[in-house]
Amino acid sequence: LCATAWDPHHPKFVATTVAGGGIATWDVRGKKASHTVVGAHVAAVRDIDYNPNKPWQCASGGDDGLVKVWDLRKAAQPVVVLDGHTHWVWSVRYNRFHDQLLASGASDATALLWRVSSCSSAPLLELDDDSASERAATDVLVRRCDEHEDSVYAVAWSASSAWLFASLSFAGRLLVSHVPAPEKYKILL
Repeated sequence: LCATAWDPHHPKFVATTVAGGGIATWDVRGKKASHTVVGAHVAAVRDIDYNPNKPWQCASGGDDGLVKVWDLRKAAQPVVVLDGHTHWVWSVRYNRFHDQLLASGASDATALLWRVSSCSSAPLLELDDDSASERAATDVLVRRCDEHEDSVYAVAWSASSAWLFASLSFAGRLLVSHVPAPEKYKILL
């Protein structure tokens, strides 16, 4: 096991990573798995985080260098796959104020800021099923923080400012970054 996260919408459920690159949610009352994602990532899932505003949705990062967003009720395929890292993803975190924003950190010495509006609780655009190009345009890499010299093992959002996040590398370097102003306006307006 590499990671665990409590479900903020269903306090009796906790998610864990499992051997073989999977994710399982556990009902602590019955001590049994309630939802599973088999083969979520190649080799290992390194981190998981629940969407703070959308029930049953979580993000995961793994050894395949991908960040994936899952609807745990329909976990045959990820809702979104974000491909921007070149090595293991160690940390993924949703912004607690604006779930369109997702931060990730990896062994490629980068922290990435993503906008995943297509599956957030407040999408930027009205999306219909025939609009794949509009959907793809709403899920983009917003910022690449490559000032670290070593693996980024943790990312975290500020508890007091919706627009600040930090990343911590193996070498002990802490980098505080902000959401670019144009992204703020897209979310707020």
